[in-house]
Amino acid sequence: MIGRSAVRWALLAALLRGTAGLAQTYTVNSINPITAYGEVAAAATGDTVFYQNNTTVSVQSGSGARIKGTVRRATVTIRCTGSGSPNSCGVVGNNARIVVGNLSTSGRAKPFSQFIAIAGTGTISGTTSGSTLDFVMSGFTGTGNKTFLLDTKMPVAGDDEGGATGALTNTYYVYVAKDPTVPTTGLTAAATITVRRALRMTKNSDLRFGSLVKRASGSGNVIISSTADSTRTVSGTAPPLEVPAGGGPDSSFGRAKFTITGEPGTTYAISYLPTGNVTMNNQSGSGSLSVTMAKTATGNQTMGGTGELILGVGGTISVNSGTVVRGYYSGSFTVTVTYN
Repeated sequence: MIGRSAVRWALLAALLRGTAGLAQTYTVNSINPITAYGEVAAAATGDTVFYQNNTTVSVQSGSGARIKGTVRRATVTIRCTGSGSPNSCGVVGNNARIVVGNLSTSGRAKPFSQFIAIAGTGTISGTTSGSTLDFVMSGFTGTGNKTFLLDTKMPVAGDDEGGATGALTNTYYVYVAKDPTVPTTGLTAAATITVRRALRMTKNSDLRFGSLVKRASGSGNVIISSTADSTRTVSGTAPPLEVPAGGGPDSSFGRAKFTITGEPGTTYAISYLPTGNVTMNNQSGSGSLSVTMAKTATGNQTMGGTGELILGVGGTISVNSGTVVRGYYSGSFTVTVTYN
């Protein structure tokens, strides 16, 4: 009996040693391609949260804006290496535990406010959305790879907070271990984003022709300079008489003036509506005046090193004594600036 019992224990010990050798190892094989947001414009004040969802970027909150550029999500590949028969990677309950979180930021790019894990070729369950992730991946049938996809949300600081603009990166980690072990090793990756200062325009003054007295006959032109403040000239065979600024109500005159601010070195476009002449209608009777516009800048521009451009808009009207009715004339035009 003693001999037989000793044999049984020896066999059991051998079986236990064999079972312990049937293990699997999980590794983060790759994080590819690198997450990209393209180019965005910060808000003048406050954070803007940009949501990178597959190949699109949208504004979740704040007054910043998407500009252009390549957008892409990351694909994370988890590899299981197992042994034995059946392969230990395919044994039910042998799953990979994955954690994802923030590492470092640069410039105006702030830590990711949300990671969103999406099943790829693997099955995932647990905390798959949040500022940190902790979830389990299953579905391995043997040694090989399974994937999940990763989208992100990133806050970007506004001009009021400052910080570096330009090409920036945010880094994060993806760690993996055999569940239920808490992972501490894996790979790190970066998300790229190019941040521009807010493109803003402030109106400093309107285009004003001032007060004029038409002649008894004939016609002439009234010209407001686009390049200098408070500069008005008249021309023609019978130009209207000019009432000096301060000589009565609505007697001030001068160009429309705007201050445009944005990211130095970037290109942007200035556009106008209407694109041609502007019509001023008589507010106290019939008739109209057509304004031939003069602009110091239009179309594509490059922001100078100061990050500021002064835009002037002047114009010319023709006053025909026989057809122009006395009255107060007014009209409007719209100026728009957008990053290219």
